[in-house]
This record gives sequence, structure tokens and C-alpha cells, in this order.
Amino acid sequence: MAPIQLLQVGCGGMGLRHIYGLIELRERGFDSFDLIALCDRNASSAEYVAGVAEKGLGIRPRIYSDSRDMLDAERSAEAVNIVTDTAAHHELALLAFEAGLHVVVEKPMALTVRACRTMISASKSAGLVLSVSENYRRDPINRMTKALLESGIIGDIRLSINLFTMGGPDVRQAAAWRHLKNRGGMILDYGVHVSDLTLYMLGDVERVYAETHLWQKTRKIAEPPDRMRKFYQHRVKEDFEEESSIIEASSEDTGVAVLRFISGAIGQITYSDASPGESSDTDIIYGSKGSLRLSVSRSGQPVKVTFLGRSDPVDSNDLLNEIPNFRLDEVTSRIFGSGDRIYQYDSSFDESDRKLIAVELQDFYGAVTSGRSPEVSGDVGLDAVAFSYAILESGHLSRPVVFNDVRQDRINSYQQEINEIINI
Repeated sequence: MAPIQLLQVGCGGMGLRHIYGLIELRERGFDSFDLIALCDRNASSAEYVAGVAEKGLGIRPRIYSDSRDMLDAERSAEAVNIVTDTAAHHELALLAFEAGLHVVVEKPMALTVRACRTMISASKSAGLVLSVSENYRRDPINRMTKALLESGIIGDIRLSINLFTMGGPDVRQAAAWRHLKNRGGMILDYGVHVSDLTLYMLGDVERVYAETHLWQKTRKIAEPPDRMRKFYQHRVKEDFEEESSIIEASSEDTGVAVLRFISGAIGQITYSDASPGESSDTDIIYGSKGSLRLSVSRSGQPVKVTFLGRSDPVDSNDLLNEIPNFRLDEVTSRIFGSGDRIYQYDSSFDESDRKLIAVELQDFYGAVTSGRSPEVSGDVGLDAVAFSYAILESGHLSRPVVFNDVRQDRINSYQQEINEIINI
């Protein structure tokens, strides 16, 4: 089958990472996409990313500064990859559907629940694919973890605890918009990973009760951390970032939530980007027969299962014996190159990141060419956004909220200001 003629909007850090994902696909023998054009309002960012694409893919994509101009000019295009900051996702997706193009969009799917629902409606009306690039669930170790939970290895699930805290005054990944409520904020932008993975592992949530707060009210614009520098060093600062080295944060940086799942299990999620001192990163699930500590996504480290009455976890290799029918899909096996029964892998962050992006892009390709639904469809992407907003809505209202009320846009008090700004 001929490669999909692909456009990409966004040439910042995530845009560059998606180019590496396309290169990974090509190097693994998948002739799935021809990247024919890039769009970014900053010419230098677009030129840099185009250069990386040319070196890795063999053809230099054409460059545009306006997405409408690109859509008008590139008549052979079949799909668009949206990797801008979250605020632009829904508008760009609607333009693409109007132009008859399939859409794959970075997480979070959109800036609000209502914006997500607008995108879903447009994709269904147009009969076009809408896929969300959510990579954590695609990690081979997380695939194995889901299989272990479904096997009943730790019995009936009782309690899930996810705790991630860190501190400091710097903006995250040198992008100040991550700390602005009307551009997304960290509980949406980072927390949507946890939201999607929690729903993937444990099923639907019934209700959420949360406390949220903004502690770090000013943020300092600094260089990206070493691990992320190669992805973001070419990014052009926005005007308000150029005007001052300090920005006023407006989105909550701390959320503590208690969850009740449809299954009856209880969960607790704590996220804070305003907790100086010792950081923490814990993700563990307790059942009637023992516990399962999740791997850190993209680390390649194995899960740890500890049974009732034992102090030491089960040997990681032995865990595969508990799930004899577990197999990774052919695409993931081929891209990671370690067979279809992986319980750990040894890759750098850069390698893991581009491999997982390659997997999600190939899933999009399969959905477009076969007519099936992508794994992370618009509805699945909406669930993750609604979960993050259930935390923010509950904190805003100082009361529990029913998850489905947030998902159906019946509870949207926190989001009202954002919806008005983006005119939906």
C-alpha cells in the first residue's frame, strides 16, 4: 500500500520528537508516511526540523508559516499530524477535517472537554480518523502490566496509588505556556498521561474528590533539563517569554485526588510541581493477593509483583510464566526488536521516546488504511482529558464530582473561562 501523504503542524520540541518517530519507522522498514510539508509560525524552528527530516527521511518537506495556506496548497495530502501546544489542537483539527484530512493529534487531545467533543463530532461527520498520540500505554512494560492485572495475579484490585512530586521555580521544558490555565496547565498537560494510563489499567472511574492549589505563582524561564535539551533547544520563545525571565503562573500546580472506580476499587493520585526538596515517584496497585509496582514509562525497568506473605518480589523473568498467552503486537515487537514477550528493555530515553512515537504513528496508519478505529480514538482521548478535568473541577467546586458528568460537559465551571476564550 502506498505511503500516506502527511502534513505536520508544529515544529517545537514535540514536533521534533515526532520527526524522530517517523525516522524510526523508516529505519524499521515501515514505509507508512511521506512527510510532504511542515508548518510553524517560526521559520527558524521549521527550517531546523525540516533539516532533521531531510537527513533522516531523505526528502526535505516544504515549509509553511500558516496552516490554512498549507492545507490549500498541499492538495495531495491525506492526513495531518498536529503537534502544537494544546490550545491550537481543536481549531487545527476542525480545519483538517473540513479539508478532508485524517487527523492524529498530540495529547492532551484538546484544551477542554467541550473542545474534545467538538473534534469527535467533526471527525464522525466527515467520516475521517481521529487518533490521539498517547504513548505511555504503548510501552511494552505497560502492555505486560495490563496483561498481569487481567490475569488476576494480585487478585481483586483494592487500591491504586500514584504519587509524583517535585519542586522548583523553573518552567517545565522551557515552555511557559505549560503553567497558564488558558493554555492547559500541568495537571492537564502532564497529568493526562496518568489519567490515560490509570483508565487503561483499572477501567472507568465513577467519581472523583480532589483538592487543588497554585503554590508557585511565579516561574523562571530557564534552559530545558539536559535530557530534553536536544528536543527543545531550537524552540523560539513566545513574545511574553522574551519580555521577561519571570512569568506569572495561573494554572494549579498541585492536585490531590481520591477516586472510586466502577469496579469498586479506590485510587489516590497526587501530583505536585511545587514540592521542593525530596521528589517522589510511586505507582503501585494493591489487590487481594499482593501488590504490583508499575515500571516508570519509557525506562524499560520491569514491574515488581509481591505476593501476600512474601517480603521479596517475584523474579521478573518468572512473571512471564503467569501470562503464557501474552504477546506484544507485531508492530511493537518489530520496533523494539526484542521479541514479543518483553519484561524489560535497555534503551536510552531518546530511543524509547522515538520508538513509542513510531508505534503510535503506525497505529494511526493502520486505522487510516484499514478503516478500523485507532487504539486511542477521540473517545479514549476525551476520557483522559475529562479525568484530568474531573480533578480540576472537583478542586474548583470543593466537592466530589461524577466522572461522567465531567465527560458529558455537564460540569464545566472550571473550564468555563477557557471555553469562552477559545469561543466554543
